[in-house]
Amino acid sequence: MEIKQLLHFVKIAEMGNLTRTAGVLGLTQAALSRQLAQLESELGVELFRRNGRGLVLTEPGKRLLEHAQIILRQVGRAQRAVKGSDEPVQGTIVLGLPPSLARTIVVPLIEAFKAQLPEATLRTVDGLSSSMFELVGIGKLDCAVIYNAAPSDTVDLGALADEDLYLVSGSMSAPNGKTLGASVALADVAPLPLISAGSLNAIHTALANGLADLGKVPTVVHEIANLTAIIDLVRSGHGFAVIPLSGVRSCIDDAGVRLHRIRKPVLRCNLSIATPARSLRDALTEKTLALLREVVRRELLQFSKDVEGIIGR
Repeated sequence: MEIKQLLHFVKIAEMGNLTRTAGVLGLTQAALSRQLAQLESELGVELFRRNGRGLVLTEPGKRLLEHAQIILRQVGRAQRAVKGSDEPVQGTIVLGLPPSLARTIVVPLIEAFKAQLPEATLRTVDGLSSSMFELVGIGKLDCAVIYNAAPSDTVDLGALADEDLYLVSGSMSAPNGKTLGASVALADVAPLPLISAGSLNAIHTALANGLADLGKVPTVVHEIANLTAIIDLVRSGHGFAVIPLSGVRSCIDDAGVRLHRIRKPVLRCNLSIATPARSLRDALTEKTLALLREVVRRELLQFSKDVEGIIGR
């Protein structure tokens, strides 16, 4: 099995069409078909099957794709390391972000990345911290920003920042009929009908753990993973939500919701940068991590000023 075969296999999987893939790679369809047949013969499995829309990965093909992407990412790191620091930084790096942070820092992050690393490519994906932690550990992500991560043998963690959590309210009144003030005691969040991203979500876990220390549990009435949908439901009067600073930043100009600090005690999550354990860091990785720290910390500082400026108005 050759690196070139894996590169071509991954490209076929991405495009799902042999003719288009051959054109992109600058090969004839016959030559690409022969390569694919040789790879399938060597592995003793069928990697694709045909349907009306093109080529679809078989189950063995899906498993090979997972390994091929990891192998090619490692090869790319090795190539960049060999070139050294005198060469322009090139290559592709894949970054995982939690949904709340992805909504608010992707634009400034990509703009900064393009300005400082014009010949490199940044790919971002978003997802649950628990899922991204696993993807970093097996090498599918080069790095990720993770909430409340625990030490692991497969992942190295670097401290990034802390994020305060805020209560978001809409047209629904509190169960006791009281008007919520600019600050709300954590214990008073427990009886509120909450819209949560689910028990596996790091923010929900932080809330549940904070309330457990007070001998209380959250009252969850709806579970939905999409942050935009959570805010829409709050605005429409279906409940309340606890959201991190990066998530509530987009609400400051929204007349349909109000933001409240959570106090007694303050509720916050810590952010870490996760990278594969014992991985060799090349110039692209190091520069990306430095840029990530700079942009996230700068943006969170500004978010805090913006949000605190409108609370209690």
